[in-house]
Amino acid sequence: MKVLNVTSEPHWSTNDVEEVERSYFIGRTNQLNFFHEYLQSKKQQFKVIHLFGKGGVGKTYTLNEFARIANSHNIPFLHIDSQDFNHTVQDFINYLYYMLSSYLHIPLKKTNAISLADVIELVHDYNDRIIIAMDTYEQMDDLDRWFREGFVRHVHPNVSFILAGRNPLTGDWVESPAWRSTTKQIKLSNFNYEETTQLAKKNGIMNENEYETIWEFTKGLPLLISLASVTNFKSNNERFCQENIREMLCTLTKRWLSEVTDKQLTSLIEVAALLYQFNQSTLSTILGQDISTTTFTKLVSLSFVRKTHKGWSLHDLVRDAIQVNLQQRNPEQYDLIQKKIVKYYYHRLINKPTNEDIAEFFYHIGDEVIQSVFFQYTNKNSMYLEPVDIYNFHEVEQFFTHQKEHISESKTKYYNRISNETYYFDASVEHNKLELDLVGPEYVKNMGYHGATLLKNKHGEVIAISIIVPINVETLSLLTSDPISRPYFENLSKKELQYYQVPPEKTTSYFIRTQDYKDPTDNHARSFLLYNLFPLVFSGGRIITSTPLPFFQNILYKFGFQTVPGAEHNVYNQKEPTPTFLLDVSGGKLISYLNNFLKEHREPTELEEITKEYSLTNREQDIVQLILEGKPIIEIANDLYIAEITVKKALSRIYQKANVKNRIQLVKKIMELTK
Repeated sequence: MKVLNVTSEPHWSTNDVEEVERSYFIGRTNQLNFFHEYLQSKKQQFKVIHLFGKGGVGKTYTLNEFARIANSHNIPFLHIDSQDFNHTVQDFINYLYYMLSSYLHIPLKKTNAISLADVIELVHDYNDRIIIAMDTYEQMDDLDRWFREGFVRHVHPNVSFILAGRNPLTGDWVESPAWRSTTKQIKLSNFNYEETTQLAKKNGIMNENEYETIWEFTKGLPLLISLASVTNFKSNNERFCQENIREMLCTLTKRWLSEVTDKQLTSLIEVAALLYQFNQSTLSTILGQDISTTTFTKLVSLSFVRKTHKGWSLHDLVRDAIQVNLQQRNPEQYDLIQKKIVKYYYHRLINKPTNEDIAEFFYHIGDEVIQSVFFQYTNKNSMYLEPVDIYNFHEVEQFFTHQKEHISESKTKYYNRISNETYYFDASVEHNKLELDLVGPEYVKNMGYHGATLLKNKHGEVIAISIIVPINVETLSLLTSDPISRPYFENLSKKELQYYQVPPEKTTSYFIRTQDYKDPTDNHARSFLLYNLFPLVFSGGRIITSTPLPFFQNILYKFGFQTVPGAEHNVYNQKEPTPTFLLDVSGGKLISYLNNFLKEHREPTELEEITKEYSLTNREQDIVQLILEGKPIIEIANDLYIAEITVKKALSRIYQKANVKNRIQLVKKIMELTK
């Protein structure tokens, strides 16, 4: 590359600028190869090429590179932007006419009213190949039909079009066989790690530790890579300072929100950005107003909104950017929305929660470790769980054979963009080898397969296994003989042990034994399996586990697990005993457990408010908790170890205090009291 001396040569030539820009272009090899072949082909299959991708992914840079390639073939490449003219047919015709005349060096034939025929004649007079590129085409919705049917359809065959927008073309572009066959859509995605590194090097970053940091922060978005590369690091070159993060994310926010002009839509986006995923009902409830289908459709049509398995979500980069921006710009509004979201999911949890509701609640309580570790995967359809049984037991055997042949240290990390923190997971070779000696196909077979689940990718390949043993009369012998779970069960009295001696169909308690991965650095797989542990919290029983790893111990404490005195063991380490952890959500403990997570940012719970309003006793509070969980009298009696008649008498007192006649009226009054 030619070295440019700005001081001695202040006036750069066009060639100098072209050379610098070309040297900074990274990646897009497939797209460039396609364009080279497209220019060299004598028969043009595609009249229209459409590049699409989210803001900051490099559409304009790719068009610029296409222009340089076209110029090297002596093919005029007219690069225009839809933002440079008013979106009326006449304004577009006027703008294009003057641009073509100037670019093709053809003298203007008229200066008065210009028609489409004049533009077509201008192109015809040139009598050679021309490429017209239209940037920010997503803003051409109001002219899309005319542009396609009134202009592209009738223009000279020598003219090709390259469009660039945030969203894929829809409507007749894909529904009409004619347009579909002559239109090529090309999606631009984020850079991979290698391309991210190349761009960082081009921007003067030479420290390999910095490449990893930039990759974690940007996830390969070219705009953010460029911003991060030119931002000063801390002295240890491991983190951006918080001010730089806010500045970069603010720039990203402005870029991505440039396509939003509706004020109502802007307020919706702020709420959507604080939700892990959302739908029309969620937004309406949290905002306390009906969101029309038209408005919601506009929201989910934005380029940075994507479909999830249970709704929609903002792209994680723009979601983080809006959160940081809102928290800095309007902290009161930020806190208010967060409270509404937590209350929304709390209400859903005490009624009939779905697995997603449970996960969402834990996401929105705001713990950064939980958010970072349990919510890494972005595409649920890329993996699925398959219960183990006789028909696929051979895959269990193959998995453990592979693990024993590839024993290594497990090291990975989770980065939180908003807090700028990284959380490290580390398991030694010795630990992994010992686990494989303790748990294998025989362990799975001895517990009757139940509780063992294979995680597979979309190709049906096993990538991980999860073993969560249901505790019942059939598995107790296994659990009391396994060196990891034995200390807990040996520590129980005969009466306490009876709690677990239930038939398999009555199982409510579980021992989390292990989760193992073919690729220990696959955070998406790890996150997927951990995410699927959330329903255990609502099992109505007890969850037990034992681990010597500080990473998982920290997570267990965050979920409210307690260490069990006398249930330690030295299987993993003779010098430092490994504790056994217990979470008890049996009986009426669940709502009290959930309330512990609401902390200072929550509003009073239903139970707290009705207790204060009607002076409920502790026993009456327990009964109300179970009523809110939808349990019948017989289950309430069993959970609290009291007679049904005692429950009925307590309910009569509660009804009298609340001035209601039955359970339905009581629940309705509680909901009205806490609106």
